[in-house]
Amino acid sequence: MKEVIFLVDDEPNVLSALTRALNSFQYNDIITASDGIEAIELLKTTPNVALIISDYRMPGLDGISFLLEAQEICPDATRMILSGVADLEMATNAINLGQIYRLLLKPCPPENFIASVKAGIRQYELVTSERDLLQNTLKGSIKILTDLLAAINPDSFSQSTRISALTRKFATALGLNNAWELELAGALCRIGCVTVPPEVLEAWMKGRILDDNQRHMIDSVGKIGHHLLRNIPRLEKIAEGILYQTTPFQPVGQVSANTLKGTDIPLIGRILKIVIDYDRFLSIDPKPKAALNRLANQANEYDLDLLKSFKEIIFTENEIEGTTALKKESALSEVSIDDVKNGMVIMGNVFDKKGRLLIGSGTLVTDIIKLRLANYNNIYGLDQPLLVRKTEIPTQNINI
Repeated sequence: MKEVIFLVDDEPNVLSALTRALNSFQYNDIITASDGIEAIELLKTTPNVALIISDYRMPGLDGISFLLEAQEICPDATRMILSGVADLEMATNAINLGQIYRLLLKPCPPENFIASVKAGIRQYELVTSERDLLQNTLKGSIKILTDLLAAINPDSFSQSTRISALTRKFATALGLNNAWELELAGALCRIGCVTVPPEVLEAWMKGRILDDNQRHMIDSVGKIGHHLLRNIPRLEKIAEGILYQTTPFQPVGQVSANTLKGTDIPLIGRILKIVIDYDRFLSIDPKPKAALNRLANQANEYDLDLLKSFKEIIFTENEIEGTTALKKESALSEVSIDDVKNGMVIMGNVFDKKGRLLIGSGTLVTDIIKLRLANYNNIYGLDQPLLVRKTEIPTQNINI
């Protein structure tokens, strides 16, 4: 879609003159408003606004106040003030408060106006292209990390898939503004498991007693994840939450003065603590009620408000799943290795003929997963056909 230029002025003649000047240079996607209040309402329903040019003195909202509100609605749009009166205070407020890209004085010669418009649109394109580049780079980095986890530690990847799905529901239930951060934290929180022997992870998941060395390995998962993620742009908060994924809300016994507790623990960390433990308790006893009872038995380790919200999510989820169980079963089928497609979900652990776990149950098929299966099948063979769900699911399709 083409970029939109938004003009705001309480003088109809000025709006007409500016529109004609823009049309003469083939700028035809123009929206006008006669005051700031009307403009705010129009901005809420107008996509791809690249440039906003506002008069300074208007009834209702002055230009700077309007542009401050416009910034919340269209943060990427370039903003300019057009005024017949210029003074030092206005210029200072425009720059410091409104973060105005350019201040234009009436009457503005057409060549100066068009040059400013072109510069403003270039600024918008620069901002959006840098953002898109960062998002694509970030998504690429995330895909590499999750694909490596899937290849190196299938069980941990399956766990991260389950955790990510639960954190997505948790974020929705809590109405979080940056829900993607929590969902992504769920997808990446087990990346540190690549350093832990599978036998130790299995013992921990099954609730077996660990020795001090094994316990240290499990406790280090969050620290390793934090170390891997902390220098990736926009993942700083996620990395911090992952660092505290095992930190109890109210620690028992003596703790270091530097140990965080209570609401000082980042929200992402408090949520991950609940979701990870719940997922692990399901490995011990697959009944959700039993897993929730285990959480309740050690309730001092969790934020009680968050725990209450999580229980409501699980109860609701089980009610829905209970009514659709037969439909879900009918979607399962066995396929050969050659018929595995991206978007399928592996619904049972996959082993090679030497008994090695290749892919964990619940894994979403990607190019890396298909390549791993094909390579092991060519050399060692697989010991069974693959049980899959053919319906595509949104697991780890995270909007940033």
